[in-house]
Amino acid sequence: MIIDMHTHAGRPRRTGAVDRAVLATMRPAGVGAAVVSAIGDIAMIKRNPVSKRLEKVRDANPGECLADVENYLASFEATGMRIAREPGDIRIDDPSLVLAIEGCDFLEGNLDRLDAMAERGVRSIQLTHYLVNETGDIQTEPPVHGGLTAFGADAVRRMNRLGIIVDVAHCSQDTVKGVVAATDRPILCTHANLKEPGHKDGDHPRYLSPEYARMVVETGGVIGAWIAVLWDEKLPGMIRQLFRLIDAVGIDHVGIGTDLPAGAAQHELPDFARHPEIAQALRDRGMTAEEVEKVCSGNWLRVFAAVRAR
Repeated sequence: MIIDMHTHAGRPRRTGAVDRAVLATMRPAGVGAAVVSAIGDIAMIKRNPVSKRLEKVRDANPGECLADVENYLASFEATGMRIAREPGDIRIDDPSLVLAIEGCDFLEGNLDRLDAMAERGVRSIQLTHYLVNETGDIQTEPPVHGGLTAFGADAVRRMNRLGIIVDVAHCSQDTVKGVVAATDRPILCTHANLKEPGHKDGDHPRYLSPEYARMVVETGGVIGAWIAVLWDEKLPGMIRQLFRLIDAVGIDHVGIGTDLPAGAAQHELPDFARHPEIAQALRDRGMTAEEVEKVCSGNWLRVFAAVRAR
């Protein structure tokens, strides 16, 4: 079974219904679950046509991020797909969606909104995205807070209590230091690759230093290999990055976080049809069935179970 721990499957934009044809590719591809992320700052960011990187274009209006998150979640709930709330809800013969949020911009100082999202079935929340928010600094902008804020630490502790996975993708390294100090559960960095000095785009601001990766792993966490920025290397490049992660942090701490259909995935992975190629690449490398299962689903499921064990 394959679980993609970070996607926007069938609904990459701010408005509109989910393309159910994209979700229909899950079952034949052996994808048991897709974590589908509502983007909190979706209306405030735009891709730079030159750099191809997403950038902030304006500030959010009061309540705007919350409204966009709720709209995004509702579009997935309206598909008729099962929403998996617990690890036991995930099975290969009946694919499901796991609700997530990308960026805590929707909180606006109100931690009780985390309780509401947990009740709704949200099971993974990313602290930051492309706007520096009240929880901490991001990888793609100069530091403002010096790492995780006091409010951000409170958010991490509240998510621990609620059984929501803390995702540090897009967080600055100093922010992650604060998260590691605050959490008592494993964390995720759902979509990132390791820095690769000397390689084209190898020093991308969203790539991780060895220290960053080590902090995630020390919590028992998992890092997901990412395709969105691999405009030249495409899917073979993501598979190469997956193996780099395995070599660097170990088989127990790596997963799949494509971010589809964002960036390069728009044409390479517009849906789940090619996910079996990732599993096959692991087998071709000589990995055992147990090792393939860990990377494709087991490591993420272990974190999900540990966070839900309250």
